Amino acid sequence: MKDIKRYRIIKKIGEGGTSAVYAASDTRTGKKVTVKVLKKESIKAKASLEDEALMLKRLNYPGIQKLVDYEDGFMVTQYISGNSLSEKLRMNGVFSEKETVGIAIELIRILKYLHGLREPVIYRDLKPANIIIGKDGKVHLIDFGAARIYRKGEKSDTSYLGTVGFAAPEQYGTLGQTDPKTDIYCFGMTLLQMTTGIDIKNEAALENFKLNGAPGLSGDFVKIINKCIKPGRDDRFRSCGEIEKALLDSIVKRKRDIAVRYIKRGIAVAAVAATMSGVILYAEPVMNYVESDAKERVPAFKGRLYTAKERIAEFIDKEFFQEGK
Repeated sequence: MKDIKRYRIIKKIGEGGTSAVYAASDTRTGKKVTVKVLKKESIKAKASLEDEALMLKRLNYPGIQKLVDYEDGFMVTQYISGNSLSEKLRMNGVFSEKETVGIAIELIRILKYLHGLREPVIYRDLKPANIIIGKDGKVHLIDFGAARIYRKGEKSDTSYLGTVGFAAPEQYGTLGQTDPKTDIYCFGMTLLQMTTGIDIKNEAALENFKLNGAPGLSGDFVKIINKCIKPGRDDRFRSCGEIEKALLDSIVKRKRDIAVRYIKRGIAVAAVAATMSGVILYAEPVMNYVESDAKERVPAFKGRLYTAKERIAEFIDKEFFQEGK
């Protein structure tokens, strides 16, 4: 058995029913790693850990943790420095549509890689806690403990794994084996939680979203989520490639809508500016006319006042003074 003491434990970073996960330092290389250690070394737990290690060994994609070491009772993987989506939700609240679409495109490309392998891998446990945004801003998928290889023709999974709320209906064991569309359902529920923060186990809240969407989300984006989380597999997107295209199209449409709004705003501003220019253009002639008219009318008005004054003076002199002489 390889010496687990090679890995100096720094701190616990997670725990499940059969194992605990630690951040550790590889004393030979000095690199930081992640160590998953079985809490109870049962035959079933050992077999599950071995399956996960063998699966990681055959995967090679930038957004997937790499296997470093494996032995009965523990597994060592690449350490991903960053925060999970669940941590980010807890610290910062829900993501905007723009942020979510950027993350979703990277995530769907990871799933497209898994589903496109000669023996497709079904992840089965997609949720915010298993998605890390690295310090480099890249999306990483961790914890392949629930993943399985899809084999066409099998009637059911050998074990039913997943997280309540995120898991697709077929993960409960009555609708045949899980397949790529299972991950599409989990993907949709993940986007839903990222953008709304609702309790996805709350049927009323879920139904309200399906009917009314959510504040801050475009109708197109709500349609993408709703199509992912259809109960019937045949009603969901057919592949991750279809979702990727829909997401990219939503970016183009959003940019086009923003451009149209700016153009409309620019036209409105230009119209106001043109009106103001017209006012300014005619303001000077109007002022000149008023000034000229005043120069002509004021002296005439003053003359009339003087004449009236003289006539009043003559009347007073005649009526009140000359009669008394």
